[in-house]
Amino acid sequence: MNKCLLVTILVALTGATAAAQAPTKDALIARAKSFELDTPYVPPPGDPLTHHAAGYAKVMCSAVFMTGLAPDFAVANVGFFTASYGHRARLGMPVIDRANKAVHVTLPDGVTRAAKYLGSQGCVTFPIGENAVNFKPVAVKSRLPDPGTELWPMGDMLPPGNM
Repeated sequence: MNKCLLVTILVALTGATAAAQAPTKDALIARAKSFELDTPYVPPPGDPLTHHAAGYAKVMCSAVFMTGLAPDFAVANVGFFTASYGHRARLGMPVIDRANKAVHVTLPDGVTRAAKYLGSQGCVTFPIGENAVNFKPVAVKSRLPDPGTELWPMGDMLPPGNM
């Protein structure tokens, strides 16, 4: 009986303490509003679906050519912050061009948005109607040590005796 009473008291105190420390929703919203700039929201010019297609191409490019994910897996699991299921349903499936390390996404009106892997610069989305970027990609040499010689999480080596 005493154990049950003690457990009940501890649970009640823990819940009360957590509730007292957690900021209220109104307090969080008020804090967020204090950081807002006093400017009206103006969406970027152009068709929103065109922007979603560009983001989708870029994310798929990164997933396939930088992360090494299989295209089908990437389509099903990656990048919904740039193109949700609803937007993707209106777009063509990404076309993976492995030879040129590029991804193309076609809109219903026939416009194609493309992104290309550019080595150290990662994947970059091309402007509409362009097939190249407006800068010269350069190789960026890492100054980090060889990950094979560094312990995880800074490298790939596991600590001795683990496993």
